[in-house]
Amino acid sequence: MTEKNDIPGPTRRRLVSLLSLLDDYSGKRITSLEIGAAAGCSASLVRRDLWISGYRKGVSNGYDADELAVWLRSVLGLASGGGEKKCCIVGLGRLGAALLDRNIFEGSPFCVSAGFDSNVNRVEILRSAFPLYPAGNIDSVVRREGIEFAVLAVSDRDAQPMADRLVKAGIRGIVNMTRAVISVPENVRLESCSPVLSLMNMLA
Repeated sequence: MTEKNDIPGPTRRRLVSLLSLLDDYSGKRITSLEIGAAAGCSASLVRRDLWISGYRKGVSNGYDADELAVWLRSVLGLASGGGEKKCCIVGLGRLGAALLDRNIFEGSPFCVSAGFDSNVNRVEILRSAFPLYPAGNIDSVVRREGIEFAVLAVSDRDAQPMADRLVKAGIRGIVNMTRAVISVPENVRLESCSPVLSLMNMLA
């Protein structure tokens, strides 16, 4: 089996999308043509991605959907039985506050264990199903709760300093929802998904 860290980033993103597709798929078998049509890519790229992942069980009439889903969860590190992965929301302005709804993460392998904001009044006013803390508590709370991942929704100017603080606290992966270009050590995963930058990419 291919190790998840050996899978190239673009391939991994497509495999994650494929797993999401399979979770809502009701058929018993699915072909690379069907996957490609749903994902907006070629059938040959689908087959290549699965080959890279180590999956070798495709036949002329497609893939066993349930078996493929189990394989993808395993190779992507999302297999059941590993427990929920703890994450936190950093920055509780309009964007971050919208993520306080726990239902957003329902059905995923992630659970939000904490929220942080540099504005203490905001932390006290907002209501959430999980604890909210001043940003100054990031280091102690992340370590105490065993939080591995963070969603960064602060202002652009605060993005890099806050990312540095999260890395120092032991965070293994950051989803950057700001427009700032931030850097992290090689052992920390980084996904940038600013809505504004994504829209700008559509103009190309």
